[in-house]
Amino acid sequence: MLVFMNTLPEHDGPVSGAKTALVGLDLGTSSLKVLALGSDGSVLAEATAAYPTATPNPGWAEQDPASWWAAAGAASRSVAAALPDDAHVVGIGLSGQMHTFVLAGADGGALRPAVTWMDTRAGELLDHVRRRIADAGLAGELGNPVVLGLSLLPLVWLREFEPDVLRRATWLLGAKDWLRMRLTSAAGAEPTDASATLLFDVPGRRWSHATCDAFGLPTRLLPPLGASGARAGSLTPEAARHLGLPAGIPVAYGAGDQQAAAVGTGTVRPGQMQLMVGTGAQALAVRAAPVVDAAGRLHAFAHVEGWVSQASVNNAGAALGWTKDVLGLGWAELYATLDDATLDDAPTFLPYVTGERTPLMKGHARGAWLGLAPEHGARHLARAGVEGVVASIADGVATLLEAGAPVGPVRASGGGLREPAFAQALADAIGHPLDVLASSAASAIGAALLGGIAAGVYADAEDAAAHAPLAVAATVAPRPKRTAAWTARRARARALDEIGLHEVVAGL
Repeated sequence: MLVFMNTLPEHDGPVSGAKTALVGLDLGTSSLKVLALGSDGSVLAEATAAYPTATPNPGWAEQDPASWWAAAGAASRSVAAALPDDAHVVGIGLSGQMHTFVLAGADGGALRPAVTWMDTRAGELLDHVRRRIADAGLAGELGNPVVLGLSLLPLVWLREFEPDVLRRATWLLGAKDWLRMRLTSAAGAEPTDASATLLFDVPGRRWSHATCDAFGLPTRLLPPLGASGARAGSLTPEAARHLGLPAGIPVAYGAGDQQAAAVGTGTVRPGQMQLMVGTGAQALAVRAAPVVDAAGRLHAFAHVEGWVSQASVNNAGAALGWTKDVLGLGWAELYATLDDATLDDAPTFLPYVTGERTPLMKGHARGAWLGLAPEHGARHLARAGVEGVVASIADGVATLLEAGAPVGPVRASGGGLREPAFAQALADAIGHPLDVLASSAASAIGAALLGGIAAGVYADAEDAAAHAPLAVAATVAPRPKRTAAWTARRARARALDEIGLHEVVAGL
């Protein structure tokens, strides 16, 4: 077991006979997970610490970066204390919630709370930003639809309503990039997170200074870029004390949570596809070159090597949790409704409680139960809630599948996928087999593997992914008759969108 001291020893490489360990820090939407991985892919220890999201005004969603730092220390010290006596940490990597950003001073101190991907304060600026991008001819360079959730929109809002913060800021840092600066004292960014800001030239894999110029944003805020698996710096003595680890350990640039998860699920070669279900749901397919969706329903982001097409669904676990809490049910009770035939006449639920991205790309969309009748009770509403989320995720995945079927089953992880009924419903609704992985910590595992590249344990992302723990808990095949029923259900939801339901509800 590691010994805690006031001054921790400097990292000086593996001790003879010691077990090499890699540490991944995954800064998620509601909690930070720290995981220690053996170089052979075995999970040695893991711990999680939570933090809140503040909503000081309607549509705002902010987090205090200090709470991330406190969570990192608490979880890391717990992991350090649980490591085997012969474990020697040689590398650290990071992953984090994408689109969330911090405006920081020269020392990395946050000048205001972080604006998260859930924030919708800039909704009234959407048309303005879209027109400016079109007029400046930047759409091909940015490669992504202009939607709420990506960093550019709230930055334009801050330029208008909090200009002093922008004037005082030295760095614009993604969530995990801010955390890495606390670990190493060096500012930096990498392509996976940067490509999800609408401030990035996706085909060129570089910052888009032209976009900054078009919106009056200072390019000095953009930190230097490095590869996801490259060494960004070393763990400082102060950070080492906070984490309970030796100083001097190499720290990788890391990756956005979905691309880090793809390393952790071995999804790094063109043709492979993964599905992650958490607060939101994201499905990505690996591409050899950037693929821009002409209809604006999919994202084109950088992968740790290459690119991905990504379907992003805002309302997965978030909408399920909301439904559960409103109806006063437990998680087991919520999922059990899927197997209750007496609830087959449940109403329709639109799960867009926080707006929606793929395929709607409408931040103003809102949730609703439709088709209520006197015989419907709380359990009918619960069944509709789960089915609505399943249908919404399947709609996002279907949009991605239209661009090409994956090679083999979709690798899936997270959240309700550990519930057999939910996993089966998703496979049925998507119409494609799912390999549900035993581990639900793919992002933290991928972060640790990236730390292994920075430490020289692995040669590249493919080598690192080959050492990921890929135990499959279940392969879930779709049932064709159920797939047809889900397709019809999804078509009804799309028809409601086509007649302008969301615009009517939003008063647009």
